[in-house]
Amino acid sequence: MKLVIVESPTKVRKIKDFLGADFRVAASFGHVRDLPAKGDLAVAFADGRVKPAYETIERSSRAVSELSSLAAKASEVLLATDPDREGEAIAWHVSQLLGNRTYKRVVFHAVTKAEVQKAVANPRDLDLRLVNAQQARRVLDRVVGWLVSPTLRRLGKEARSAGRVQSVALRLVAEREAEISKFNTVDYFILSAKLERPGSPPAFTAKLVAWRAQPLAQRLTDPAVAQKTVEWCKRQAWKVQSCDRRESVRNAPPPFTTATVQQASSVRLGFNPDVTMKLLQGLFENGHITYHRTDSTALAPEALDAARAVISKDFPPEYLPKAPILHATKSANAQEAHEAIRPTHPEKGPDLLAGDEGKLYKLIWQRFIACQMAPGKDEITTIDVACAPGGWIPKGKDPVPVGVFQAKGKVLVFDGWRRLTGEDATEEAKPKDKKKPEEESPEDDEGTDAQLPMLQPGDALSLVDLAGAKRSTKPPPRYTQASLIKKLERDGIGRPSTYAAIMRVILERGYVEEKKRKLHATTLGLKVTDFLVRHFKGNFIDIDYTARLEDDLDRISRGEAEWEAVVTDASLAILRLAQRAGLRGNPLLPKPPQAGAGPAPDSAPKAPPAD
Repeated sequence: MKLVIVESPTKVRKIKDFLGADFRVAASFGHVRDLPAKGDLAVAFADGRVKPAYETIERSSRAVSELSSLAAKASEVLLATDPDREGEAIAWHVSQLLGNRTYKRVVFHAVTKAEVQKAVANPRDLDLRLVNAQQARRVLDRVVGWLVSPTLRRLGKEARSAGRVQSVALRLVAEREAEISKFNTVDYFILSAKLERPGSPPAFTAKLVAWRAQPLAQRLTDPAVAQKTVEWCKRQAWKVQSCDRRESVRNAPPPFTTATVQQASSVRLGFNPDVTMKLLQGLFENGHITYHRTDSTALAPEALDAARAVISKDFPPEYLPKAPILHATKSANAQEAHEAIRPTHPEKGPDLLAGDEGKLYKLIWQRFIACQMAPGKDEITTIDVACAPGGWIPKGKDPVPVGVFQAKGKVLVFDGWRRLTGEDATEEAKPKDKKKPEEESPEDDEGTDAQLPMLQPGDALSLVDLAGAKRSTKPPPRYTQASLIKKLERDGIGRPSTYAAIMRVILERGYVEEKKRKLHATTLGLKVTDFLVRHFKGNFIDIDYTARLEDDLDRISRGEAEWEAVVTDASLAILRLAQRAGLRGNPLLPKPPQAGAGPAPDSAPKAPPAD
């Protein structure tokens, strides 16, 4: 009998149908060992070594006992936990608990018969580089929590914890709150002209963008000046200064990664990241999508063929590109999975499932098919109109218009992938609207028409109407969970698979409140952030430092750095700052071993040399 160990009982039911009678499939029910939840740090630092004192998780004791019994009867044990560094670590912990024998690692990125059988037929050894990368993150998270959190008690018992990544996320929200509170609103005026070529309607709208050869960066803020400008412009001649028409190509967005699917699910479906990750887990375990913890936008050749088959069947020929479209992965360490998130059987269509799972599956299906469809094309027209064309002469230069009004138009030439998903099927914009990304301030839309008339430079125009509209500057918008995740990903903070937990923690700790989907830093959150910035500046609370540390942790997974050296250096730096902030003693010193503390810390593997 060959024993295959997976994490989830859902996978057990699926996988046992894919394998023959010689196989037995059992579940570990997730993590089986961890650092103890209570007590001391349980990590010792000595002579450049890092010694975590892992213990069996209480809820996993029964599963470990059953796995031990099955392993004793098995001719071979295959560790088929999830295909990322967390899954690699779980597999290693299982092997440590089950005893001294040979274990093989099985990795599949989709719970389908073909993928599972292929993986089982091609097992590999445990990748200790990935194990060590997970250990490094776990130990550093522990060090920050155990060393920094006690210093927060000076703020009161409500200040419960700090975290290596959660505190940076909190800082972003707190700093945005400070920007908003300090923002001074300024009223200004937009001048919009309604113009037409005599005898050739329709009219179009243009707005003032330049005055006396200077961009109107300083908007009209004085109502009297704005009114005088309107009255003066009404008496002037108007003519076309320039007319530019160009074709704009709109490429489809790439298939989903963990970060972008969380953003899109939040914006388009209203699911928070925690709900999204749970739905994704179910979709993966039931064989509907590929593995959902991934930084990669790559697609396997067979996936590209499947998408193109759907497009060829359901759309006219012009919607199928001549060759597959390849999307470059932005992450420098996209080792979490080999592929982007995609449906395992796209030929079954987008309406395969019902309920919330069905909504998320449809979003993934559409994004996957769209990424292989032909680009969309639009015609973009920009018309600059001169008001008082020769009315102002700079010193030593030719006459220039006193004012320049600009009109912009866009006409759909070919919808391409948008035929399937709509105009703005991205993680930033809701369907059927033109909202800007949530972290950006909206611009004024006056002077934008869908289609502009055919005009030539020098054409005379008639002024139909000219008016000033009052506007007010707006503070930067508060983050939503989606836009905060986008910010964290863009700055290289944390891992996408942890973003849902980060959002949950800062909300549960009372550091942040969510009101109408916007994140508001609470008084407690502001106090905690201020304390951490004052005492830990230049360390984990800083975005640049945290991003550099994240790169070092990624280097461990590639075998380019020793995990114990990275963890030791970072931990000692945090310790020094924590002691200055009020921490007593040195929790990093080794302690005498205790009964039941798990295997000897020396059993923690050393990272092998890079390939």
